[in-house]
Amino acid sequence: MTSGVHLIRKIFSQKVPPLLGLDVGTSSVRLLVLEATPSGYRVDACAGTRLPAGSVADGALGQVDVVSQAVADVVRRSGTKRRDVALGIPGSLVISRQISMPADFTDADIEQQITLESDQFIPYPLEDVYFDFVLLGPNARNPETSDVLLIVARNEVVDRRLQVLSAAGLSAAVVDVEAYALESAFSLISPSLPPSARSGVTAMIDVGAESTTLNVLHRGATIFTREHSFGGEQLLQHLQDRYEFGAAEALAALEEGSLPHDSGAAVIAPFLDSLASQVGRLLQVFFSATGETTLDQVVLSGGCAGLPGAAEAVHQYLGIDTRIGNPFLDIEFSSGIDANRLRSNGHAWMVAAGLAMRSISDVSR
Repeated sequence: MTSGVHLIRKIFSQKVPPLLGLDVGTSSVRLLVLEATPSGYRVDACAGTRLPAGSVADGALGQVDVVSQAVADVVRRSGTKRRDVALGIPGSLVISRQISMPADFTDADIEQQITLESDQFIPYPLEDVYFDFVLLGPNARNPETSDVLLIVARNEVVDRRLQVLSAAGLSAAVVDVEAYALESAFSLISPSLPPSARSGVTAMIDVGAESTTLNVLHRGATIFTREHSFGGEQLLQHLQDRYEFGAAEALAALEEGSLPHDSGAAVIAPFLDSLASQVGRLLQVFFSATGETTLDQVVLSGGCAGLPGAAEAVHQYLGIDTRIGNPFLDIEFSSGIDANRLRSNGHAWMVAAGLAMRSISDVSR
């Protein structure tokens, strides 16, 4: 096994050949390959599948063999021959912190300093973690120092994901943090946003099954991230409780639009109110932590963003223009790929798209 520094360093790798963007969530696995074209981007391969309940919990892989089988299945069904992967890790399973280093330090100097003073920066023994960093630039208050973003992941978090890839015949070329994958996806959705969002402050909010990820960008670059325990599993539980559904039955009814006629007012609307409130809390943390006072745009993604009225509920609560993010609106598709189906569900593919973009775009994180 290579050292942690050299594995996770690939979070910040430069351009590489097109990768499999692999989004392993709590309830599903999504695989996507994007290729740059003269006019933009093209989807070259994609496939998704559901995961059995309990396979992934709180971001942790509980059943490596089950997840490996699911990953192998989406690779097979996608038809891709590529085997190098850009893989995401939930923000809840990593530690991110900004530290200061002398402005004249090289990458090698920074790495050595972090290693020598690891007890100050990393709350675990050095042999128990992978870590990496990226140079953010000069410190605004002290030009003799530079701001450095340090990212730390426990060995078992990364190693279990590597086991999944290995069992599926794949290898990790890039290991990214899911919140930063949203930044990578921003260039795919920015043409559909108002100019003020592209040049100002945009909150990208991905609502998954168990957690909600916030990435706030200024001119397309991340300035704040946070993850919060709230997601679609709560909606499914409400449906099960009210209508005595099983878990699979509730999910199928929701996806097929066959819920009881009173579900909109009795279950969906209250959930959307909760969603809007949780988004508001996340943004309040951002305002308090950064001192920012304005926000130009909110972009929702993830499975719950597809609920009718989701954007309207958040807009009403915040008073800020809110849109559903869709990375497939202005993109080409290779033959054999169901473009209409992908576009209709594009909000759920935002993290996968951001991971796939790691082989195309130069991103700082």
